[in-house]
Amino acid sequence: MRYARLKMLVTIVDRGKGAAAVSLYRAQRLHFDYLCMGRGTATSVILDYFGLSETEKDVVITLVPDRRVETVIRLADEKFRFSSPGQGIVFTVPLSGVSGQVPQILCRPENLPDHEKEGDEKPMDTNSKYALILTIVNRGSLDAVMDAARGEGARGGTVLHARRVGMEDTENLLGFTLQPEKEVVAILTPETQKRALMSAINKAAGLLTEARGILFSLPVDDLVGFQAGSAEA
Repeated sequence: MRYARLKMLVTIVDRGKGAAAVSLYRAQRLHFDYLCMGRGTATSVILDYFGLSETEKDVVITLVPDRRVETVIRLADEKFRFSSPGQGIVFTVPLSGVSGQVPQILCRPENLPDHEKEGDEKPMDTNSKYALILTIVNRGSLDAVMDAARGEGARGGTVLHARRVGMEDTENLLGFTLQPEKEVVAILTPETQKRALMSAINKAAGLLTEARGILFSLPVDDLVGFQAGSAEA
């Protein structure tokens, strides 16, 4: 049986609202939710400008069938008002592969609304207008990343704390020690600004700097809550 494509739905809201997002997605019979603690990187000036009360963030990662993305994002926007500045961001990232049992569960007839049980998949838009830049750096290197990003027009991003495992082979290959404590900095940007942003960040916080940063980008398909002409997450 052929199942619909899946996308990763990422929701970034103020701390404490993540549980409400999970409840919303569970009500839509989306059963794969992961809640992470994050922190916004916007300066106090930006927070004041947009009327934001805090920088502590909840990051909810959910898997959703492609044909259901439009409905789910609409419901999320109605609940959290992402279309209004400063309320958060929701976006999707296309997936090239997923565990075999996952689409079987998400695309079961009982997990789909009646009007979504029939019909062909939506064609995939391969011309993404936005990108998600992820920079993994040593703990304490956030300022180097964001100073470089702001120099190219970024207003802010979201940072997650992580810890690297299985370091020995890489350390031997690179010839220097890698700090295990990491920060993962996520920045949304228009595709047209991606190259300049990545170049600036790599120069300031790349692998050959004290930050030991590794950068990569992902295409972004559906997006609500992003203010045009800026880079943020």
